[in-house]
Amino acid sequence: MKRLVKWLLGIISLLLLILCFVIWFSPYGKFNGFNYKLVKNTVHVNVSVDLVFRYLGNSENAKRWSVFVDHITPFDTSLIADGFIGSKRRCFCQPDEKGIYWDETVEEVIPNVKRKLSCYNLHGFSMSTTDIATEQRYVANPDGSCDLTFTFFIDAREPGFIESLKLYFGAYRISSIFQRNLENMKSDCENRQRIHQKE
Repeated sequence: MKRLVKWLLGIISLLLLILCFVIWFSPYGKFNGFNYKLVKNTVHVNVSVDLVFRYLGNSENAKRWSVFVDHITPFDTSLIADGFIGSKRRCFCQPDEKGIYWDETVEEVIPNVKRKLSCYNLHGFSMSTTDIATEQRYVANPDGSCDLTFTFFIDAREPGFIESLKLYFGAYRISSIFQRNLENMKSDCENRQRIHQKE
């Protein structure tokens, strides 16, 4: 009996150690300039901030840079143009529009500085929560280049304990996707700039 108790205590201790390790090294946490926890990835792009801002405001470009989304379909573009405040769109991960998808609404736009989107109506995810938001943040550099940042966070409230655990674990995948998306975006924008300069 004592051996069984020791064995169980050992397993529990190991699981707690793994949990602490996952939380400690998770990409979800506090960052300078933010008063809430988030996932944050940044890339340096050697083109103007205006070009990158316009590029990301066009949902059609998502299939060029996203490693997770196959395509994005804007809603009611006759009423509100794609990428502007109040515009809505659906993000599909599969070409046949089955499986994982979700909706987004552009909540805030500061040209060449920030675009904030709320994410909701999530389908097909193994883990999900509510009040998800993501931001595109832009910083213009003196040399004409820009720094582009993607963030992911729970908006306007503190997540609960279970929710926080989901975020700590899920952040590894989110951060990996963000970084690959940013690198693809950087490559595509810089290639477009080079083609334009040759014309």
